Amino acid sequence: MYNKKKVLASLEDGEMAFDPEQAARLFKEAGVLFEGQIKRDYEQLIQFNEAITEERRVYLQEEKTEIDSRLKRVGAELNRLGKLRSETLSFLRDTDVVRKYKQASEELVELKSDVRALSHQREHVQRLQNLRADIREAKEAKNHLESELEQEFEGKNSPSTDSIYKTIRLKFNEIIADVLDQNALLTVSLNSQFHPNFEAEILDDSGNATSAQRGHTYKKLLCVAFDLAVLRVHFGSGFPAFVVHDGVFESLDKRKKSNLLDVMREYANLGIQQIITLIDSDMPPEVDNKPAFSEDEIVLRLHDEGDKGRLFKMQPW
Repeated sequence: MYNKKKVLASLEDGEMAFDPEQAARLFKEAGVLFEGQIKRDYEQLIQFNEAITEERRVYLQEEKTEIDSRLKRVGAELNRLGKLRSETLSFLRDTDVVRKYKQASEELVELKSDVRALSHQREHVQRLQNLRADIREAKEAKNHLESELEQEFEGKNSPSTDSIYKTIRLKFNEIIADVLDQNALLTVSLNSQFHPNFEAEILDDSGNATSAQRGHTYKKLLCVAFDLAVLRVHFGSGFPAFVVHDGVFESLDKRKKSNLLDVMREYANLGIQQIITLIDSDMPPEVDNKPAFSEDEIVLRLHDEGDKGRLFKMQPW
C-alpha cells in the first residue's frame, strides 16, 4: 500500500512549474540581456523533462498494475489466514479462564502504564528540585559578583588608586585641556544591569560641570578624546592601535581645529594610526600659507565628478 501511494503521488506530480515567458520578463526587468538564448534553453529543458516524465509515467503505470495484482493476492491470503485463525481460536473465546486472563492482562498493562507515568513524574520533580537549587546557587554567586564588582569600581574611582582607568582619565583631561583650554572630568558607574556607564563633563574655571558637553560638537570631541586616551594607555600591550573618526573637525572654530590637529599629530607620532574624514569647509586653517594637511597625509579625495571620486572607484548600482 505504501508503494502504491508513492506511485500515485508520482503520477499526479508530473507537471513542471516553470514559465520561460515569465522568466524572460523577469530577466528583462532586471536588465539582463540574453537575446532569447536562455529562453530557448529552458524550453528545450522543459521538452526534455516532459519526454522523461512521459516515459517515467509508463514505468509507473506498469509498477502500479503489478502492485495491484500483488495486493489482490495478499488480500486473498489474508482472508484465508484470518478465517483459519478464527476457526483455531473459536473454542477459547467462550471459556472463563481465557476471559479472566484477558481481563488480568488488560489491568496489568494499565498498571504498568501508570508506573511508567509516575516514574517519569518523579524524575521530573527531582530534576525540578535540582534546577531550583542550581538557580539559588547562581543567584547567590551573581549577588557575590555584583558586590565584588561594586567594590572594584569604588576602588578604581578612588583618587589614591593607581590604575589604568585613572591614567585614562588623566590623558582624557589632557586632550580636552589642550583643545579647549578647559578641564574635563571622566567618571564611570554601574547601571542597573551592572555594566560600566561612562560619563564625561566639561568643567569651568571653578571646577563645576557645565552644559557644554550636551551639544553635538563638544559631545563628538569628548568621544574623540576618550578614544585617543584609551588607545594611548593601552598602546604597546596588544590593544588595537588605530581609530576611525568621521567629521572630526565639524562645527569647531579655527583655533580649536588647530589644537585638535596638534593633539592628533602628537598621538600619530607615538604610533597610533588615525583615520579621519572631513569636508572642505571643515578644514583646519592654513599654517604659513600652506594647507593644514600635506599630500602624504591625504589618503583619498572623494567627489561627485566621476567614478574615480567614489570610495571604491566603481559605478553606482
